[in-house]
Amino acid sequence: METSLRRMRNITLDPRSVTEQPRGRVQRLTVVPRGLAPVDALIARPEKPERLIFHFIGFNQAMGPWEAAKLAMWASISSATIVTCELPGFSRYGQPLSTKVRQDLLDGDPQSWGALTWSYLQAAVRAGEIDTFDSVEVSGVSTGCSLATAVLPTIQSSHDVIALTLMEPITLAIRTIGRLAIHNAFDWVRLMQNAPRNYPSTWARQASYRQWREPNLRYIFPDFLASVTMLAGDDTGVRLDELTLPTTHLARGGLSKLCAAEEFSRLNEKLAAKKIQGTTTTISGLGHQFWQCLPGIDALARLIYQ
Repeated sequence: METSLRRMRNITLDPRSVTEQPRGRVQRLTVVPRGLAPVDALIARPEKPERLIFHFIGFNQAMGPWEAAKLAMWASISSATIVTCELPGFSRYGQPLSTKVRQDLLDGDPQSWGALTWSYLQAAVRAGEIDTFDSVEVSGVSTGCSLATAVLPTIQSSHDVIALTLMEPITLAIRTIGRLAIHNAFDWVRLMQNAPRNYPSTWARQASYRQWREPNLRYIFPDFLASVTMLAGDDTGVRLDELTLPTTHLARGGLSKLCAAEEFSRLNEKLAAKKIQGTTTTISGLGHQFWQCLPGIDALARLIYQ
């Protein structure tokens, strides 16, 4: 049931629609905080930025033309400068996670991994000479939702965070690694449903083709196992209960297995009970990887910001 505080929305996409190419520019740079390994970062700038968004990406997302296209679209619609980076331990440089971070993940705790990612985002802000704003927003996709919520109090200690956007949060319930793998397999099959919606736009096809020529991300198996263990054992819903939340937007693909409808609805009810404003959106016909569907990104950003 929709309340005055939380808007419930359902988005249905036209597979024949052509998505307009966003304006603005995206800068790719390599950041190396003192004492840490390098990772690549992206900074998307609209024509007239009005806000700043710290974005925590999902697993295995490279900082190439495809991610740049998505960020440019979100930046253009939101009028926000967006800064994001590769997840430490999962970059094209292949530097492993530290023993402590890996052990924390094996214990189901994303806190130190989130703090490490936050240090890179801050380094990207400095390296990119990003304008400061009185208030900022935080967003996360998939694995990035766990990291964004884990480090939110740290960000709030130095910034006025006015909004949190969680797209396809995976860790809304504890499950076995085996069940996580099964749900992931279902959602990877549904990834093919994105292609008919992306390819009518010529610029989107070109970005996709250029991405294929980019180097793959590199990581070691112990770090992969640690991240999967965290995703199976963490509970973002419990963490959100303990946080002081700003306006909070939630979004999922209607066919997603990794972010199940029942758990998603339960999270929305918790936020409504706590009188947290925001939107709760379901994108029909897509699964967990709706972040790979440009018309879906376009529609969600317009719903939130326009």
